[in-house]
Amino acid sequence: MKKYLAVILLFLLVVAGGLVYFRQAKPAAKVTLAMTYIPNVQFAPWYVAEEKGFFREEGLEVVFDYRMDIDALQLVAAGKMDFAIAGGDQVLIARAQEIPVIYLMSLYAEFPPAIIAKAESGIKTAQDLKGKKIGLPLYGTNLMAVKAILKQAGIAEEEVELVDIGYTQIPSLLEDKVDAVVGFSNNEPVKLKAMGVEVTQLKSGDYFSLVGHGLITGATKVANEPEQVAKLVRASLKGIAYALAHPDEAFEICLKHLTELGEEQKAQEREVLNASMALWENDYTRKHGLGRSAPESWAASQGLMRELGLIARETPVEEFLNQSFIP
Repeated sequence: MKKYLAVILLFLLVVAGGLVYFRQAKPAAKVTLAMTYIPNVQFAPWYVAEEKGFFREEGLEVVFDYRMDIDALQLVAAGKMDFAIAGGDQVLIARAQEIPVIYLMSLYAEFPPAIIAKAESGIKTAQDLKGKKIGLPLYGTNLMAVKAILKQAGIAEEEVELVDIGYTQIPSLLEDKVDAVVGFSNNEPVKLKAMGVEVTQLKSGDYFSLVGHGLITGATKVANEPEQVAKLVRASLKGIAYALAHPDEAFEICLKHLTELGEEQKAQEREVLNASMALWENDYTRKHGLGRSAPESWAASQGLMRELGLIARETPVEEFLNQSFIP
């Protein structure tokens, strides 16, 4: 009987201890992730990480902030936002301006911007852009890409007309408001093709090499909260890997964030996701792991950007590229 009572007492103690543990468990840390764009299937890894509980497993509650704030990197560097998704070019420009941001991991292993035109326009090379109107949002990655392409092709900016169309690339091109637009090779061309519109592309990768968008934070965050940084990196990489392994499920998860899509648009967005996933990997990531990028590529790209006059100074790569949080 005493032995039986002892077992019951031990069980009650274990249960009580468990209740105390759960009562004392820390609440999830809320962090802000600046998307710097509208809800889009290109953010699939983070949508998947939220849906599959990868953030929760790390004790994080991630808030997606879709404000297209041109000052996102400044806000992240100042600690007013925790993390951001931004391009490698934006990191180099910020660092040249002594804005202390850190690139943690890549989403796009290849730089996706391209100049896109209808095939019937006759625009097949950069030289064909002379005297043409090019539509784009006049800031950020798209602007940097068109400037670099023109510079590399030996075309003065005065020889083209850059028109601010925001993110209305597709309607602006279809309605012939401009002769060409700047977008991402995994987005606008895919949608236009699905609509039966043949296009030509001048891909930035044919003119210069640069790592694309990835996860960014501030140097202060890395110094003061390295555990939180490591948690978000781990969860994000799980999101990328899971999406690549389960593309159908990943797309269904994305649709929960894109509630206003019609059936035709859903078909287009699925093709965009497929094209995006193709950019998440390259030979380097397949050898060294998802999310990684070659330091020597960063150094070469930074040198080219300075040569093109896009940045005034270079920063040692190890000061802005920190891949130590990648498992």
